[in-house]
Amino acid sequence: MAVSAATRAPAKRGAKSATRSGTKSGAGGRSGRSGGGTDLSVEEQRFAVMLSDAIGRVATDVDLSEEDVRTMVARLVEAGLLQEQKAPEARRRLAQALGPSLADLDPVPRATVEQARRLAGLKASLLRQGAFTTASLAEARGITTNNARQWISRLRRADRLFTVAHEGESLVPAFLLDGALEPRPEATAAIESLRGAGEDGWALWAWFASPSPWLGGQVPAEAMTETPDAVAEAARSRAASAE
Repeated sequence: MAVSAATRAPAKRGAKSATRSGTKSGAGGRSGRSGGGTDLSVEEQRFAVMLSDAIGRVATDVDLSEEDVRTMVARLVEAGLLQEQKAPEARRRLAQALGPSLADLDPVPRATVEQARRLAGLKASLLRQGAFTTASLAEARGITTNNARQWISRLRRADRLFTVAHEGESLVPAFLLDGALEPRPEATAAIESLRGAGEDGWALWAWFASPSPWLGGQVPAEAMTETPDAVAEAARSRAASAE
């Protein structure tokens, strides 16, 4: 099926518009090149007919000649194709402008390595002081593992102890429990204050195990049995300095 070279001119533009449109189409304009000599497939011809009709309707709606509408459509298509061609290169240049090349990057920044080493050393030092797994507490207290887990969770919510995560296990630092494996009450006030300041887990254990300037250099975990009020006040001072 051949595509008609002539298109219907908008009725409201009158004879002048019709003559101008017909002349450009019949004189070898863009519409004329879509005529009987086309190699378009049937589907492409159908689309061309639909596009031609749509252009006529748009021209009528906006009070423009069909040739003007065709020109705008053609420019939009050309702009889209140009953008598609340039997009990959534009994205590559943008990436180069926004970030360093791989050659400029240190795969593992030295500061990160040193921090990881210090943290690993700190954890190893704390673990050497002793800690209980849920299973070991269950066995020592003569209860099921599930009951031990619930017991730990309940005491943790009450700020009577805290846990640290290590190799998929939740550990309870040994200094938090007395000889009967009950939580030591003198630790509660300090835990509550420091948790309120956002410290928990390993950071909280590190505070208890490190000399405190608010205790004259004493270690809170060692001082809290003899001077629990002083340890509680030191924790409040530490929490206040962190805000």
